Amino acid sequence: MVFLDELRTVLLDERDSGDLTTISPDLFIKTNQNIKSLQQEVYSLEDPFSDEARFLIEKVSSIRATIEELFKIRTDKIVGLALSQAEGSYIEREELRSLIPAELEMFNQFVGAIRLGKSQLIGLKAGSVAPVQAVADGSNQVCHIPTGEPEEGFVRAGDDTGIVPEQKMQNEVPFVYDIVQALSSMDPFMGVDGRTYELRAGDILTLPSRNAQVLVERDIVLNIHPG
Repeated sequence: MVFLDELRTVLLDERDSGDLTTISPDLFIKTNQNIKSLQQEVYSLEDPFSDEARFLIEKVSSIRATIEELFKIRTDKIVGLALSQAEGSYIEREELRSLIPAELEMFNQFVGAIRLGKSQLIGLKAGSVAPVQAVADGSNQVCHIPTGEPEEGFVRAGDDTGIVPEQKMQNEVPFVYDIVQALSSMDPFMGVDGRTYELRAGDILTLPSRNAQVLVERDIVLNIHPG
């Protein structure tokens, strides 16, 4: 639970702060890796309905909910910054430093979309301000607004800035599903995919294969079409 506790602390700090907080550049990547590792643990268990499996699945759900809320809060702040940038307003340098590479790219895209939308909708140009760039400063990322004439397009993290683009998140454990028919009713339960399922005799539904296999062995469902 250590990772989840740390993640919740980051979320609380972000929620309480009016500005973007500084987070680890690889926080989202590490979270994705943690989720993938926990899902692998669930798949390694013989009984996906065991207390251990349920604990791991609920932990995955909690981590996913926490990181999604963190993403939403930070994205709301980034949209606000992008609007200010597009209008040519002053942005605190420290807040720009809090953007991690992927957020910097998102920020630049927001700025471009706002400028384009304003031009197309009301025929006026938003502030003619140079895009934000990211440059390497030792082990820390630094964002700055370049001086001189505005550049064409936007420079994103990794585009000749000395920063390697943030690697794409690894895919989570792929879930295989089976189509089953419920032979008897069963109280709601959480599948290995984190979703809640409820069985009623006669229902035909799709279940994660790991859950379906156990329920078939217990004569609770009939496997109609294995995934």
